[in-house]
Amino acid sequence: MNRIEADDRDVIRSHIEAAETRTSAEFVTVIAQSADGYLFIPTLAAAVATLFLSGVVLLFRDAFPITATELYAGQVTLFAILALVCRVPEIRYSLVPKNIRHTRASRLAHQMFIDLNLSETEDRNAVLLFVALGERYVEVIADKGLQQKHGNSGAWDRIVASFVQDVREGDVADGFARAIDGCADVMAEHFPNREGAPNRFPDRLIEI
Repeated sequence: MNRIEADDRDVIRSHIEAAETRTSAEFVTVIAQSADGYLFIPTLAAAVATLFLSGVVLLFRDAFPITATELYAGQVTLFAILALVCRVPEIRYSLVPKNIRHTRASRLAHQMFIDLNLSETEDRNAVLLFVALGERYVEVIADKGLQQKHGNSGAWDRIVASFVQDVREGDVADGFARAIDGCADVMAEHFPNREGAPNRFPDRLIEI
């Protein structure tokens, strides 16, 4: 996972401010350390591994002359150790299937869109740029005003693909910056800036 530094926050804010001088649309950026704790599957993996190793010991009991009490104590200790190991972020995320990680991250992105009231703009032209660091997940959600005008162009797909690649390579701040600029290019065509257009949402990066 990547940390966001003060300079990164400043870069993202400056690109939002620049983008919003070109279009009446609103840009909101959100970054989450993780979309979920994912404790169930790693704990289950530790339990299964403990049972498997305990079974091996029982199968070769002649080679492991231990009492039932020692076996029980060994199981408890082994499970505790494996459970802690499985909670190491790199291991924890590798144990959770990709589709589950991405489903949880997408759910959080859409929940943030709702919670931040991004559908309340006059022209329904807000855009949420969302990153879940633990999942290496990126989503760009445009409100229906832009979707109706922009149709099914591949521009959004290209923006998201580039954003995903940047995040996977660890260039999170630059990924946000390039995605914001790309979205602004699209939105300025359909929603050019106008005098008195309100800035309803914060330009700062929202971290959760």
